[in-house]
Amino acid sequence: MSIHVAIPDTSLSDCSDLREKTIKTGRIGRALAVFRVEHGFVYTTKPNDTAIQQDSALLVRLLRYMETPQYLRRQIFPHSPFLKFAGLLPPLRTRSHPLAAKVSDLSEGDVRWGIRSRDGKIDLGLDRPLSFSESVSDRRPSLFRVIKTTPSIELEITERDEVNEYFGFDVDLEEDLVEHLKSSGMTRIVFSRNGVPFGRLADEIRSTVVGTHSVLAVFGGPSHGVHDMFREQKDLLKENVDFWINAIPDQGTATVRLDEAILVGLGLLNSSLGSIVAKPGFHQ
Repeated sequence: MSIHVAIPDTSLSDCSDLREKTIKTGRIGRALAVFRVEHGFVYTTKPNDTAIQQDSALLVRLLRYMETPQYLRRQIFPHSPFLKFAGLLPPLRTRSHPLAAKVSDLSEGDVRWGIRSRDGKIDLGLDRPLSFSESVSDRRPSLFRVIKTTPSIELEITERDEVNEYFGFDVDLEEDLVEHLKSSGMTRIVFSRNGVPFGRLADEIRSTVVGTHSVLAVFGGPSHGVHDMFREQKDLLKENVDFWINAIPDQGTATVRLDEAILVGLGLLNSSLGSIVAKPGFHQ
């Protein structure tokens, strides 16, 4: 049960500088979190364009930075030029970003990201490190569940997929979108201005998703839609997409920006399919 989102390596191509790219990434990251996306990936369309691939890597790094709890960011992301405007990124406030900062605040079942602070100790962003005998990374976060609080706190390693409530997203690069669509096993939806209005296919989409329990939502870039970017593979693409959807029929502007399309598209999916494809969020 999950929502996956694919955006192109050209997603930041309409931004003029690092500041603007950071702000746009922030809007994208917030949309992914608000609508309980589990997995996001940036797919390749221009592998030989150095500038585009640099933007693609930047987008992934900034999204990963956003998703990392504030208490772990300095350890995981050393000072780097790409973080120059990181202060402009909005907080996600997902359950993976807890506000509790004291060991005494922990309860059985709590889940928190952590890293090794020193041998036998784990940094969970609390007022003191906690004991843990297994070996874990001091650079790559592990997910810990509190299994006991008395007489002392005991932890176990868990996986994000095993958390019953929405706990944030992960982000990766994907070199071959068509192959990913082919092997995904999910209901595959491409959002396009040339698609069919969502309302006309809502029932059909819902009945399909009931069988897969997962959705892969694909969005085009600032200058070209998915169909245009994969014109040379149009037949393969057509074979491996279940629905082509226009999220904003009769739009009032000549163009719809990527972050706007993501918000509207995921909003439609959330309203129609949220209980089927996503873990519980806040304020059910």
